[in-house]
Amino acid sequence: MDLSHINLTTPIVVSKSTLWFSAYAFGWGYHAFRLGPAVVREYLGAADDSPTQLLLAFELSKQRLVGAAERKISPDSGERIEMTGTDL
Repeated sequence: MDLSHINLTTPIVVSKSTLWFSAYAFGWGYHAFRLGPAVVREYLGAADDSPTQLLLAFELSKQRLVGAAERKISPDSGERIEMTGTDL
């Protein structure tokens, strides 16, 4: 799939430091993802678990996350998909 057509929703911070977001594209639908704080710090460069740092790291890594989302999708289970460091 052409990655330029995959979009990411604005993430939300839940459970104090976990990011939830969705990836979507025409003909592909929506897929919900979860990024834990340790993954965001270690693989996306957040300095700490603060919402500001987590959201900044997400924004700076959008292209990387788009590619990881495309590789990580599974058949429609309707559940949020955990994204790990190996996915990135």
